[in-house]
This record gives sequence, structure tokens and C-alpha cells, in this order.
Amino acid sequence: MELLNSISSWFSVWDTTRALALTSYLLLFVSMVAGILQSMKIMPPKSRANLSIAHTLTGWLGLLFGVTHGLVLLYDTYVGYSIAEILIPFTAKKDPMEIGLGVIAMYIMFLLVLSSDLLKRLGKNVWRSVHYLAFPAFLMALYHGVTIGTDTAIPGIKLMYIFTGLTVAVLVVLRINVSLKTKKKKQLLA
Repeated sequence: MELLNSISSWFSVWDTTRALALTSYLLLFVSMVAGILQSMKIMPPKSRANLSIAHTLTGWLGLLFGVTHGLVLLYDTYVGYSIAEILIPFTAKKDPMEIGLGVIAMYIMFLLVLSSDLLKRLGKNVWRSVHYLAFPAFLMALYHGVTIGTDTAIPGIKLMYIFTGLTVAVLVVLRINVSLKTKKKKQLLA
């Protein structure tokens, strides 16, 4: 118990949950980027294999840090979140929309990781349909961080949110463009 008291004197609940939140978000961002780049057939096979590893690893770690972020809030005495407020979307007394979208993003991340582990059982079409939920999950996590994150007032954090949001948006547009060109090429060959 003495060790726990010593550790808690170094790190406040608030600092810990903020660090976990930012880490989870950045891991989700890396997972999104790796997943989008991996899906583009313009990437060499070896690069796609490495991106697949990075995508999976950062997805799992992002989920782990996100869940831990929520659970650490149980120890927050300033706002005082209950387990229900942390696990059930839109039930929080303070900022229910912002927290609710963060909770939904976490559930979607869990579904994405689970569906990837069950890919062979689900089939590629079901897996792909589920995986499209990554885009709204990212937007929800971004919104959650920007609107409720106390660090958003820090210029570097604000810049990080702008950079990550724009990067994913540009990559999504490029991915759609590559997909359309591939379809067009297949139609011309048929």
C-alpha cells in the first residue's frame, strides 16, 4: 500500500488520465494511418506487411490505453464519474455528449479489434463492413478530445489535433481516389 501511495504522489489521477487519453488517441491515429496506407495497393507488399503489424499493434494498444483512461476516471474526485457514466454512453452528469462519443469510440475500437481477430470466422466482407466503423470512431475520438480535453487549450495539442484530423481526411480522400481508379481500370479491362 505504501508503494501505491508513493506512486500516487508522483502522478495525479488527472495527469494520468490525460496522458492515457492522448496516448490512446495518438495510437488510434497511427492505426488509422497504417490501416489506410496498407489498404492502398500502391504500397509494396513488404511495406503493407509492416503496416499491417503496426496497424494491429497500435489498434490493440490504443484500445488498452483508452479503456485504462476511462477506468482511471473512477478515481477522479473532482468530477466523480461512476462506472455507469464511464461505460454507458450519454449518462454522464457532466458533458454527456462529449463523454458519450468517447465511450462509443472505445466500443467501436473494441469491435474493430475483435472483428480482426475473428476475420476467418466472419469472412472478409463482414470484416470490411465492420472496419468502415473506424472512420466514425476516429471522428468521435477527435471530437471527444477537442471538446472535453483540458489540454486542447495548449497550442501544441491543438496543432496535434489539426494535424491528425487533416492527415486522416487527406488519406481517406486519397484512398477513395485509388479505389475509384482501380475500379475504372477493371471496368476498362472487362
